[in-house]
Amino acid sequence: MSTTERPIVEFDHHTAEYHERRYEQWAELRKCPVAFNPAYGGFWVVSGYDEVNAVSRDEDTFTSTYVADAADGIDYLGIMGVPRLEGVPPAGIAESLPGPHAELRRVINPFLLPPAVEKLEPFMQQSATWFLDQKIESGAMEMVDEFTNPVPAVLTLRMLGLPEENWPYYAEVFHAMIAFPPDSPEAAHALGLIPGMMGHLVEIAAERRKKPGDDMFSALVTMQVEGRYLTDEELIGVLWNLIGGGLDTTTSLTSLSLHWLEGHPEARQRLIDEPALLNAACEEFLRYFSVNETLTRTVTRDVELGGQQLHRGDHLMLSWLSANRDEEKFDRADEVVIDRAPNPHLAFGVGPRRCIGLHLARTLFRIMATEVLTRIPDYAVDQARTTFYQGNPELFGVVHMPVTFTPGAVVGVERPF
Repeated sequence: MSTTERPIVEFDHHTAEYHERRYEQWAELRKCPVAFNPAYGGFWVVSGYDEVNAVSRDEDTFTSTYVADAADGIDYLGIMGVPRLEGVPPAGIAESLPGPHAELRRVINPFLLPPAVEKLEPFMQQSATWFLDQKIESGAMEMVDEFTNPVPAVLTLRMLGLPEENWPYYAEVFHAMIAFPPDSPEAAHALGLIPGMMGHLVEIAAERRKKPGDDMFSALVTMQVEGRYLTDEELIGVLWNLIGGGLDTTTSLTSLSLHWLEGHPEARQRLIDEPALLNAACEEFLRYFSVNETLTRTVTRDVELGGQQLHRGDHLMLSWLSANRDEEKFDRADEVVIDRAPNPHLAFGVGPRRCIGLHLARTLFRIMATEVLTRIPDYAVDQARTTFYQGNPELFGVVHMPVTFTPGAVVGVERPF
């Protein structure tokens, strides 16, 4: 870090070195919570809790919107990272203009507010129990592929009104696109499946327009934004956002939490003995892991942030991970304190773009964690074969996590899909 007119930091967040050292790197960066990185055409790095919080709440100045070839001369980056990969379409809800964003949230919110989530709880429980039933007698399972990935996948498809039996198809595509590097065979295979998936979604959209149901997909195809219906391209962007968020983030949170608990037996036993602590533990795991580690913004007007002068058209990268480990905000910030309170973490974001699925994520985490801690409490992780996301600067999670445990009894619930 230099001490020139504006503080300069130099790191490449698309390298393995950054990924391996990012916790230490963000701790160093917080010494100057707003600094400029000249890489990739230049962007501001926002790492302090107060600064990340301020940016997130001011959508007018620090916009999430992505607009290609905007008439006002601003190069809108959206949220999808620095640099934005060529050809990446707008990310549905997350990168929409403020007006359409508000309309989309108005239509989607009823499916994700606490009363609606409460109605889905029996299905979540049935799904968690059924998937664990498939492996519990064997004494071994692949925790991600056979539990923490399929349970959110089935739930997401049911909520949207898509065929639930297709969960392996969607789970494979989204997990591979996020968990593996873009040049990997896994990502290439998933990429090849996307055109067919999009075509299928367009076919379903045409059917729902003719015969809408009471699901979220029907609500989206029949809603109007600024006096018109969503185009197929816009609809796919919104669905992509919803499916990706539903399939990946809760999977990652639960997988990482179960991995951490296996290495901390006293904390695991405490949650087994005191299940009421799971709600507080969920908030702490959200803070500690911050599975959505970074997002990007575009500056719409000249503004001062953290003592630095930012200009219209500048790009910046927010680190939720860094903000949630800020020592000035959290005592023992680099430790998991499962009963931490209060816990004002920013893992879901804040302000108008706060995660729309936060109630669902918290409930599903609690149900999946309870199922594991109750039915296979002595699970042991095969550390040698456990792998994590490979260098994704925006998201973090577990790719594979084989576990063994004392075989148990099947509950025998009906297949949920």
